[in-house]
Amino acid sequence: MGFRCRSVGFVAGVLLCGAMGRAQNYETLRIKVLVNDSVGVNRGVLKQAEEEASWLLRSAGITIDWVHCSDTADCRRPPRSNEFVLHIAPNGKATSDIVFGEAFMAPDGTGKYVDVFFNRMREADQDIDVGQLLGAVSAHELGHLLLGSHSHSLVGIMEPLWKRDALHRIAMRNLTFTREQIRLMRNRLQSSRVAITTLKGPGRLGLE
Repeated sequence: MGFRCRSVGFVAGVLLCGAMGRAQNYETLRIKVLVNDSVGVNRGVLKQAEEEASWLLRSAGITIDWVHCSDTADCRRPPRSNEFVLHIAPNGKATSDIVFGEAFMAPDGTGKYVDVFFNRMREADQDIDVGQLLGAVSAHELGHLLLGSHSHSLVGIMEPLWKRDALHRIAMRNLTFTREQIRLMRNRLQSSRVAITTLKGPGRLGLE
């Protein structure tokens, strides 16, 4: 079975990424993100990244329970309907250094796995804390899994391209999900359309 790539990055002054929205009063939905850290990211940096991604999804009324694979056996079984796997890798297999992450999705828009490339974010010559950038990239890639196919938008965290001012907006916490994306993510979670799958394929995010 084939897969569609979903990505974000920077190229010639543009970072490939996501869409916009504000927090409202929603009934809280919960997802679990299993973090497989192949880099050994500093725990302080990792905590900052998790807090940033949690803040972005909280705008949609979605709470993330973070579980580190080093602390549990949950990563040894297929993820359940509300579980997703975030793999922090050094650089990934993408040929371009501007690619910061990949979301792996099947043709029907379902997926459970994302990779984010920590060394590329750490080495990026951009005026943003690496922990906050790691969190934003993680939220973007998880957004692909929660939204399904055709999940890029013209504005916000799911934009296909982040222009240079987007990093400043991330630092100011002014780049989020759109209301339509919030509605779709919640509908998919509530209706259990985010199916369990163990299949993987590429999807990407990066900086320019």
